[in-house]
Amino acid sequence: EREAPNMSYNKFAQIGRVIFIAEGNERGKLAVIVNIIDQNRLLVDGPCTDVRRKELNFKNIHLTKFLVPQIFPNARTGYIQKQWEANKITEKWLETTWAKKLAAKKIRKDLSDFDRYKLMKLKQARRDALNGFKTSVSKELAAKKKAMKEARKE
Repeated sequence: EREAPNMSYNKFAQIGRVIFIAEGNERGKLAVIVNIIDQNRLLVDGPCTDVRRKELNFKNIHLTKFLVPQIFPNARTGYIQKQWEANKITEKWLETTWAKKLAAKKIRKDLSDFDRYKLMKLKQARRDALNGFKTSVSKELAAKKKAMKEARKE
């Protein structure tokens, strides 16, 4: 009896899969696949992220690693919301590196000119402090090496 091979890819487009909408009016929001219409389109709903039930193209989404297993084909919005909250999808999403990078990108995008200036000055101060530390350490090492050489000569 053969065992099934270990599959390296496990994010399939399936009912209950949480998706990230990459293009369109709902860009940047999460939703759940409610039904697969054909090979190019799917029906999604995101009651916890203000995504109304709509048809999307596969080209406009990214699959996430999250799955809401209790979702059945064409499930109602209220049921999807209950399962989303029961599985704590929003909390799990916010813990991912993907979500953290998106949040950092949004913060950088929303910086004002003065905020960028303050950030530049903070980076300069950090760089100067590190460079000062490096030079002091290198001077100490050079002094120790010189003392060791003198000790060998004697």
